[in-house]
Amino acid sequence: MGRTDSQNILIEVGTNELEVITFYLEWVDPVTGQMTRSAYGINAAKVRELIALPEEITEVVNSPPCVKGVFLLRNRTIPLIDLCEWFSYKVNITPESRKLWVVIVAELNGKPFGFITHGVDKVYRISWKQISPPPELIASSQSITGICQVNEQLIQMIDFERITAAIDPSMVLRSKRNEEDADKIKRKYNRAVLIADDSKVVLLQLTRTLENAGFKVISHSDGRSAWDYLENLRNKNELEQNILAIISDIEMPRMDGHHFCLQVRKQSAYNGIPFILFSSMINEALRRKGESVGADDQVTKPELDQLIDRVQAAVEKRRK
Repeated sequence: MGRTDSQNILIEVGTNELEVITFYLEWVDPVTGQMTRSAYGINAAKVRELIALPEEITEVVNSPPCVKGVFLLRNRTIPLIDLCEWFSYKVNITPESRKLWVVIVAELNGKPFGFITHGVDKVYRISWKQISPPPELIASSQSITGICQVNEQLIQMIDFERITAAIDPSMVLRSKRNEEDADKIKRKYNRAVLIADDSKVVLLQLTRTLENAGFKVISHSDGRSAWDYLENLRNKNELEQNILAIISDIEMPRMDGHHFCLQVRKQSAYNGIPFILFSSMINEALRRKGESVGADDQVTKPELDQLIDRVQAAVEKRRK
């Protein structure tokens, strides 16, 4: 069931739709002692392939408990992450059940990761409108970015960026800017960068880093709320004096980054404001999608210093 770039591009650009691969985890309810099955989802654009649980897994010293080790797949060393261990689920492991487990090999920020699931179900084509932000308690404690219901099944969308950032320091957004660089940016720009990202961890890291770099920041957790905020400014004729640039993730509940960008580019009032897509999954097919909806630039996480430079370059280009 592995996906390819050619398959991903079949979804028409800007329709606010995605393909979701659903999978499940089985765990023991600590209260009732009964086996429970929960359904989860991952954007098919992130998935490279599905494989059986590797027979040879090499343990990594001092790794988090959820990291079961690494394995080789076509000469690439891939960390193996147990999602049940991450969620602190107690599982009933038997040799027979392990034979049914499926590893989802996904690519995030250009790096491959393997995620242990207890089985893969179906692929659904849905609208981001169908995905709602999770309740605050779930969002803050369980790494869930959205919840949707498909055919009476409740599917939870996992914040894979939060998981990988916790186990791989190179996945954490960082900047090497100094105070002198920040002072230059503060003096040069008096408007805010609006950012939209559904991952609370990424949103916090991005906000802090941009502010430390000298930018004013306005943050939103999905494209819909960011678009509504911008439209409110536009209707009050306060857009140009308040917004310097827009930085948006691609995957977000209610409105994804491509549809958000398309809405912005349809309205002439936004012509002077650059739109940058900042995502963990910009491959060649998605890059073509970003270009077709009018994105000024597309940067792969976690290249934060590059993002800061390219925001400034996009602003100057729009000014000319």
